[in-house]
Amino acid sequence: MRNMGTSIMQRMKRVTISVILFSFWIQLFAGCGGSYPARGVEGKKYSYIYQLTDPIISPKMEFKDSQISVTFSIDDAAISYTVLNLTTKPLALDAGGAMIGIDSIFVPVRNRLSLYSDSAKGFAPLLLPGRGYIEDMLIPRDNIYWMEEGWIEKDLFSTLDSGTVSGRKNVTKNIGKKLELLLPLKIGDKRTEYLFKFKVAAIKVLPPDKPFAEKQRPPAPSLFSGNINPWITVGVAAGIALVSGAIIVSEKKPVGPLN
Repeated sequence: MRNMGTSIMQRMKRVTISVILFSFWIQLFAGCGGSYPARGVEGKKYSYIYQLTDPIISPKMEFKDSQISVTFSIDDAAISYTVLNLTTKPLALDAGGAMIGIDSIFVPVRNRLSLYSDSAKGFAPLLLPGRGYIEDMLIPRDNIYWMEEGWIEKDLFSTLDSGTVSGRKNVTKNIGKKLELLLPLKIGDKRTEYLFKFKVAAIKVLPPDKPFAEKQRPPAPSLFSGNINPWITVGVAAGIALVSGAIIVSEKKPVGPLN
């Protein structure tokens, strides 16, 4: 009888431990607070935090050498950047020749000038003077397309988990994934191809009641007027701007490529 009682107690302990572990597992995949899936979306929405890893390591996503200083920001679908020409020579930024690499697979891009174009096989370089700067964004060429409900953008990495555990795993497995940007430019007669490498440093779940961050995109053209506002910002820096501040004193005007 004593052995039978001991056996029953051991089974009860094993069941209790299993229940505790199962509850912990459910809480882990359900996230902190709120219901699962999140309200208003097909599952929970996630935000990716990137870090520049090459040519330098920079959690602030900043780079500077003797020619340029550049700051980056990456949203769900695109890489935005500001380039400052640190030299006195004119700089030609060949955004049409830029490429974005995801897991070492490189694809052509669109920028603000070609974002809503039917054909984006190439576009004119963006020119800026010495001590000048430019703001632009790049998105994989085939990751934006028109549907009846409007312009649709495909995420660089999945940001929704479809309300399933497998969907959450598909999102979280992207931690550490590599994102690359090949950015060609020419200063004077010298052409340089910069290869910037980023990695997914962290992924965080967004609270169900938090509105999604608005993407910085130019306004889509009217289907009737055919008017396209390229929304490219070009300016001249007052002195040499420090990349850490990324604040440039200048009047900003939306303009097209400078020819």
